[in-house]
Amino acid sequence: MLSPYIAVGDPPSAYDVPESREDQIMALLGALGVEEIEFSLDGGGDSGDTTLEHVRYADGHEDKRIPDIPIGFHPRGEAFTLESYLENLASDLPDGDWVNNEGGYGEVFIRPTADEDERFECNMTFRDEYEDEDEFDEDLEDAEPEEGAR
Repeated sequence: MLSPYIAVGDPPSAYDVPESREDQIMALLGALGVEEIEFSLDGGGDSGDTTLEHVRYADGHEDKRIPDIPIGFHPRGEAFTLESYLENLASDLPDGDWVNNEGGYGEVFIRPTADEDERFECNMTFRDEYEDEDEFDEDLEDAEPEEGAR
């Protein structure tokens, strides 16, 4: 009887292994067939919500969940999941502070199979505490003490 021969192949070279954790996650998402993930962000008053809107796959179907895959472990021994990694990534992508004070809102798109410069897209609106500059100037004038008042 002949024993089966399994060609294992050469181990991957250093050029085949993604360098950063982010690149590894994007490669994993690509292998899962994920084409786009959309999160909505809404924050203010020192807190914010990151909500998954959809996961679109290359075959055209959409889902409302990210595959539940452990990708590492916290120092406490708890599994760190793909979903928690992507939620943290989405909340860190905007250039402005969308959580503190008046905050902001918008959406973040993650496209793991796109070119590196098109992989992430953030469409954010940041709320200003003072919408109208005249209102701000009036508030400053109100704060100044009147002459002779001491």
